[in-house]
Amino acid sequence: MKKKDYEIDDNIIRTWSTYIPKEAISEVIKTLRSKWINTGKKEKELRGIAAKKWSFPYCVAVNNCTAALRSSLAILGVGPGDEVISTPYTFIATNTAILEQGAKPVFADIKYDDLNIDPKSIEKNITKKTKAIMIVHYGGNPCDLDELRKIGVKHNLPIIEDAAHALGSMYKGKYIGSTGELVCFSLQVVKIINSGDGGLISTSKKRYYQKLKKIIWYGIDREEKKTSLLDPLPDSFKGDVLGFKYNMNDIIASLALAGVNNYDAPARKRRIIGESYRKELAKCRGLRLMKYYDDRKPNYQIFPAHVEDRLKFARYMKAHNIQVNINNRRNDIYPMFGGLRKDLPVLAKADKDVVLLPMHADLTEGQVDYIIQKVRDACK
Repeated sequence: MKKKDYEIDDNIIRTWSTYIPKEAISEVIKTLRSKWINTGKKEKELRGIAAKKWSFPYCVAVNNCTAALRSSLAILGVGPGDEVISTPYTFIATNTAILEQGAKPVFADIKYDDLNIDPKSIEKNITKKTKAIMIVHYGGNPCDLDELRKIGVKHNLPIIEDAAHALGSMYKGKYIGSTGELVCFSLQVVKIINSGDGGLISTSKKRYYQKLKKIIWYGIDREEKKTSLLDPLPDSFKGDVLGFKYNMNDIIASLALAGVNNYDAPARKRRIIGESYRKELAKCRGLRLMKYYDDRKPNYQIFPAHVEDRLKFARYMKAHNIQVNINNRRNDIYPMFGGLRKDLPVLAKADKDVVLLPMHADLTEGQVDYIIQKVRDACK
């Protein structure tokens, strides 16, 4: 049978891979045999260990990062008639979460050198309808949080950080999520920690934490549940908050726990690969690397670069058994976001030339050397 154009041969070096620690299987088996597979002690253990490892002040676990984003918008009261300034260069979930709340994403332009949202463009788009600012730490390369938070304070606007790419990344010596109002992480299959799907929300505000605990489970704080002869709900539940069904169960939490406990090995491998790419491809003609800052530490969740004649480059790499990919398209090409914008020149340029090089913990040293050589050859 003829292969379809999206199927990949086994001898191809892939852009993505999935990291599953050996202990993940045994931990899931233990949870299944315990017969408690809903939200329970494993979910609580995960939140505690993650908070300790990455210095999260308060931590909530959810079933995916999109749920984390929408929950964050919901506790801020974002709804119909409101606007949220956001980046158009991201996976659509960043902005569909805004639509799900009945609000409108207003796109600011991005910066060409790191693909993160441009603070100057944010300020130009603030109106009386603006309710919040959504940012993305693209590729795990952190935004300039000091500059963004100054804008937030100046205009009295909360900032939600879509940190789906940025677990373990650092800004000025502090982990992403150790500071910040609402910081949303992904544990999806190609992330450094893979729990099949899942997410975490970190917040520095206790009042947000208390709201998040309720909003993710029907408006009920599970930690206040009681054992009662008849009534299964806590006395504190008044039914005055419309919540979601976004809680993380203990099967997902068991996978995630194994990932947290084994995070350092794949993170170290990605750092070695990322630094090799940066060193060996820095002067490669026809290719421009992202800008990485001295005061920040990326986790190299992905490795984007600007290339001339992207399609020609991709065909050359495929011919040499290397898969390259596009992570995202500009979101305004999708009608649900209101149509193509003509006032985002940097976005328009980046959308035509960004490509991802393979980046994952399964790459061997020999494969990395081969990729580097073929990138050089393709760019001659």
